[in-house]
This record gives sequence, C-alpha cells and structure tokens, in this order.
Amino acid sequence: MIAVARPRTRPMYRQGLRWMAATSLVLCPVLAQANTAASETAETMAVTRVEHWVQAPGAEPSIGPPADAAQGAWQPVDLPQAVRRDPTTRAAVNLPLPTVWYRMACPAPVAQETLALYLPRVNGGPLQVWMRTAQGTRQLLDNSPAWPSQWNQPILLRLPSAASQPNGSCRLFLALPPRADGSYALSRLWMGPEPEIQGLWSARQRWVVTVPLAASTTLVMLGLFSLAFWWRRRKDTAYLYFGLASLAWWFRNLHYGIDLPQNLDALRWFWWATDASMTWVMLLVYLFSLRFATRRFPWVERLLLGFALLISAVSMPVLPWALDTPLLLHTANTLVAMGVTLLIAGSAWRGSRELRVLALALCICLGLGVHDLALLQLRISPESLYLMPYAMVLVLGAFLYAVNRRYIGALEHAEGAAQVLQDKLSEQQRALQGNFALLAEVENERVRLTERQRLTRDMHDGLGAMLVSSLGQIEQGRLSQPEVAQVLRDCLEDLRLTIDSMEPIDQDLTTLLATLRQRVGHRLAQGGITLHWHMDDLPPLPWLDAPAALHVLRIVQEALANVVKHSGAANVTLSARLDAGPGVCVQIEDDGRGLQARPDGHQGRGLGHIEERARQLGGHARIVLGARGGTVVQLWLPLQGPPPLAEGFRHSRWPAP
Repeated sequence: MIAVARPRTRPMYRQGLRWMAATSLVLCPVLAQANTAASETAETMAVTRVEHWVQAPGAEPSIGPPADAAQGAWQPVDLPQAVRRDPTTRAAVNLPLPTVWYRMACPAPVAQETLALYLPRVNGGPLQVWMRTAQGTRQLLDNSPAWPSQWNQPILLRLPSAASQPNGSCRLFLALPPRADGSYALSRLWMGPEPEIQGLWSARQRWVVTVPLAASTTLVMLGLFSLAFWWRRRKDTAYLYFGLASLAWWFRNLHYGIDLPQNLDALRWFWWATDASMTWVMLLVYLFSLRFATRRFPWVERLLLGFALLISAVSMPVLPWALDTPLLLHTANTLVAMGVTLLIAGSAWRGSRELRVLALALCICLGLGVHDLALLQLRISPESLYLMPYAMVLVLGAFLYAVNRRYIGALEHAEGAAQVLQDKLSEQQRALQGNFALLAEVENERVRLTERQRLTRDMHDGLGAMLVSSLGQIEQGRLSQPEVAQVLRDCLEDLRLTIDSMEPIDQDLTTLLATLRQRVGHRLAQGGITLHWHMDDLPPLPWLDAPAALHVLRIVQEALANVVKHSGAANVTLSARLDAGPGVCVQIEDDGRGLQARPDGHQGRGLGHIEERARQLGGHARIVLGARGGTVVQLWLPLQGPPPLAEGFRHSRWPAP
C-alpha cells in the first residue's frame, strides 16, 4: 500500500523550524536552503505512506524479504516515522533485536530515464534494500560496511531498469534493525529521475557534512590566530579560552565528515571522546564569555571544571551504564548549560555590550542544543538537521564582535589619551609662549637698560668729558671763540657718531664705514683733504653689534681727526680688505708729513685710545710710516668674534704698507 504526494513548499523540517523559531531565527535561511531543494522539481515524488512489519528477533534479513503470503503482518504507516524505546521494557544489551521491514511499490515509469532512491536519514542499524519483481528478488544495498557513518549522512541509491517496468509487479523492501536501545527512525523517501534525485542528495550532503566541516575548519584557523595573540599577551585569557574552544569544537565535529571505525570497541571509545568533548567545549566557551563580565565567578568556573572532569570519567564505555551514556551526557550538558547561560544573561543585563551579545549567542546555542537533544531522542522529525555544528558560528560572530569592540575601545582610549596629552601640551605651549613673551619683554627691557647705560657711559666718558674739559678752559679764558666753536663741533660729531652706531647695519662693516664717510666728508673737505674710498667685498661680521660698531667708528674717527689736525696731508685713503688671519684689515693712509715722535718717546693719548679699543674688539691696531711718506693706521678685526691674541701676533699679522 503506497500513497504518493507531490512536494509542497518547504515540506521538510517544518517541525524543526517551529521548534527553533523563537531562538534560532538566524538559521532559518540555512534550513530553507537545505529543505526547499526537494520542492523545486516536479518529477520527483515523496513517499509518505508505506507498509510496515516488525519481524521477530532472531531472523536474518540477509535471506531476503518475507513472502507476500503473510499479508496480515503488514500495517500501513506514515513517513517520517520515529519509534522511541520504552525505558521500562528495554531488553538487555545482549538479547537479539527484531528487524523492521518497510515495503512500497516501485515508482511510475519514466520514459528512458534512470531512477534513483534518496533517503535523508535512516536511524538504526545497517540498512538493506531489496527489490522484488516477477523475475525474482535481488538485493540493491547492504549498508553494513558504512553503517557507523549512517547516523547523519543521506543515502542515494540508483534503481535498476527493472524498477520502471509498466507491469506494476515491482516492489521495494527496506530492512532496518533498531538501535541497541530499541529505537529507530526513517524519513520520507524520494524517488524519481537520477539527476534530480542526485541534486536533492547533494543539497542535503552539503548542509549536513560540507558546511559543518568548513565552519569547523574556519573556526580552528581563527582559534590558532587567537592562541598566537594570547601567546604575546598572556593576560588576555579570553583569547586562550576561545582558541582552545575552537580546537575542541573541531574535534567534536570530526564525526560529521570522517568514516567512523568498524570495530565496535573502537567505535564506542570514539563516540565517548566525541560526546565528552562537547562538555569541554561548553566549559571553554563559558570561561571565554565570563572574561567579559564585570565581576568574576570563580566558584562557577571551578564547578564547571569539576563537572567536565566528572562527565568525562563517568561516561567511559567500560562502565556498565555505558549504553545510556550519550543521552544522559547530553541531558546533563543541557541542564548545566541552562544554569550557566542564565547566570551570564543576568550578568549581561547590566554588563558590557560585548557580554550581552555573547549572552544572546549562548541563548541561541542553548536552543540549538535542545533541538539536537530532541532529535537524538526522536521527539521531532528525523528529517531535521543537527544544528549544533552551526552554533559555534554564532559564538564566532560574538567573539569577532567582542574583539572588534575591544579594538575600537582601545583605539578610542588611545585617541582620548592622545587628545588629553595634546590639550595638556597645548596648555603648556601657551604657558611657555606666555613665559617666552614675558622673558622677551624682560630681555628687551634689559637690552634697553644696557643700551641706556652704554649710551650714558659713552656720553659721560666722551661727550661729557669733552664738554667739562672745554668748559673749564673757557672759564679760564684760555680758548678763543674759534676754538670754542671747534670744541662744539667736535662734541656734535661725537654725538652723531654715537647715534650712527645705533643704526641697523646687519653686521655689515662697509655700511658702517659708509655712514662715517658721510659724517666726516665735509670736515675733510673744509681742511682741503680729499677722501679716497677703496672697499673690497666683505662678509658680515657676527659680532658687530652697536657697542662694537661705536668702537670701530671711534677708531676710524680718531685716525681721520689726526689727519686733519696734524698731518698737513692733501689726500687720505680709507680702505678695507680681507686678511689671511682670517680677518678684515681697515686702513687709513694719508700723504702728510708722517708720524712725529714726541720728545719723551711716548705716543699721544689718541693713539693709545685706538689700540685700547682695538683690543676690546679682539683685534689689533698699529700706526706706521707710509712707504711714500705720511702715516698709516691699520686696524685688524676678526671675522667670527674677538679671539684671544697671541703674543707677537700684532707684528707678524700685518703686511708692510
């Protein structure tokens, strides 16, 4: 007896979608992608009603399906079918188990096309498929070698050409021993042209095998990166726990993509390691999440560690209750996960945003775990997907969000600290600028005071002394009116000379001497003396400030005054050139009667002043007879400042006139 129905929109996993609608909406696109593939083809058919018969324990299905004569034993059932064991009547482990038989008619023939059979899930012992036609009975599939991996992987079977005979005498038989606990399940069957059935099988294979393995591989790569980050920053234990959780999760999901061992003892130990690793994944994920809580829960962490050790010990397959271990283990994990997730959710209520996102992800993962536990107990449709392989994707998203928030928070903190430092620096800069302005004002005041003192001293020692001396001579009646006028002219020239020294000359000796030339040119002309000017291209003198300029002007003025008063010359030459010292040589040469020695052998007071001023400038002055008669006054000045003069320098440094 068989009922054939055309596929409807999203016919599979509707029960699972309702179960997860409140907590795992993020996985709805995944479920839709995995389940709508069957509804996109019009030539496939879903077998939703078959005949069912439970053969007595001890009979071997390998001898073939039962004879059609036993019609009363077959009962119609709807697919998918899930039969859970009764815990109160479970048989002992070593007792023989019955064999469950399903039979159905072969699909309607399709012209010249190869047919195929697709089963999304078979839950029980090794599956066998038989086909009976008028020509006889033949076995199409014996899944015993791959039976350990049958728990999750879909089955695809190509049907022989005899299955499409139009006589209607073809029947398919499925033999399925129950699990060791007496439960079994069978999803709907899909039959149709092989290309379309192949597409359905590939879609299912992708979501139950390929995607979980790809997600686990991606996660373990990020876990290794997290461990490398923790190795450089040992205090950030959240990265350690996430890295270890990623590795444990990768090990936990190995059974989704590898061939499980055929040996029964090895298989039990493998399932023990796989199931126990889920407890360690929980422990590491919760330790990772608690790193983001505002307060620590050391007692919770110790209890979780003790729970993981206890579960790993009591679930070993050598213990007498090992048959019930997977169900009890997952139930215990679910209960503990509920308690810790509620604790984290409560802490996240007033905690950081990262912890709230992690708590939401853990709540969704808890819902996925409850869904998978119900699927393991056959309480929901066996066609549903195990969703826990996708749970760590949510944890990964929460981890990336938390890391992103920490990174952005560190950047914002660094930028805030930099801004604070910048504000303090700006404040200090403004304070320094104020202090510099105050110091500049104080320095300017000091310079003005120094300049005042210098001017006062120069006027007192020069102009003042000259006026006092002349005033005494006038009062004594020793100066005639022309002499008084000459004294006043000398005082006026000295005053102008002081003023000229204050003019900005940019450390240019030529400009300074040109200013003096304008001042004394008329006086030389009144005395019938022609001034000749010879200046080389001279570099700036860094030390030539106002006081030094006044010394230079007084030296040259004194030399020119001597020419006017005593030489009787008709020509005087003022020149300046670079000297090999290195320095500058200023020379005043006239064509007068020459240097006249005093009867006592000493130089006059004016010549002594010239040498004294030259020494204050770091240079040297000397007065010699010219080669063609007359007097030559030579002034040597340094280029870079007034260095100490070695003994004998004043004679060896000057070339012959």
